Amino acid sequence: MRKNVTPSSVIYDPLPPVDPVLLEKLMQHIKGIPPKPPAPADKPAVLSADHEGDFYSILIHERPWPEKEYGWMFDNWYEDVDHLYGCLQTGGNHWVAYHVDLKKEKIDCYDPIFGEVKPETPSKKKFSFRRRSKRYTPQNTQIGDCGVYSLKFVECLALGVSFDGINDKNIQGLRMKMAAEIFDEEGNYVMSSWLPN
Repeated sequence: MRKNVTPSSVIYDPLPPVDPVLLEKLMQHIKGIPPKPPAPADKPAVLSADHEGDFYSILIHERPWPEKEYGWMFDNWYEDVDHLYGCLQTGGNHWVAYHVDLKKEKIDCYDPIFGEVKPETPSKKKFSFRRRSKRYTPQNTQIGDCGVYSLKFVECLALGVSFDGINDKNIQGLRMKMAAEIFDEEGNYVMSSWLPN
C-alpha cells in the first residue's frame, strides 16, 4: 500500500475477469463494423495518430450531460481538487500514468516500460518531478500494452489500491474487460455516431 493514501473501505478487486455478457455484446458490435478499405496500390498505407485527435475532439468537447450528477467540474483547484490522475502519451507511441499532488507540488510518473522515455526536467520548476522506479511500477515487456498498464495505474492510484497483480500475463484480459465495460456504458450510441454512413 502506498504512503499517505487512505484506502477505500469497500473491497475492490482491480483485476477481476471480464463479464462474459459484456464481452459478448462488445464482440457482436465489433463483428458488425465494416472492414476498412485497403489503401490504393499506388499509395502505401500510412499509420498515423490523426484518428486519435478526432476521437479526442469528439469525446472531450463541452456539451450537456444527460445526468446532472455527472458533468464538467468547476471546482476550485487546491480547495476542492488537490489530486489529479491521468495518462500522457509520450514520444508518439508510448503511454505513462501520472499523479499530481497539487498541495505538495509534486508529480509522480508511472512508466510501464522503464527507460522508454528519458525525463527532461528544467532546473527551475514549480513542481518537483519524480519518476517511480521499477520497484514501484509493474513493467510491461510486451510492446503495445503500455496504455492499458497506464489506465490500470490511474485506476489503482485513484482508489488507493496497490498495483499487485498487474502483469503481462493478464494484461490482455484487462484490455478486454476495459473495452467491454466502456462499450457497455453507452457504446451503441457513441460508436455508431463515429462509423461512416
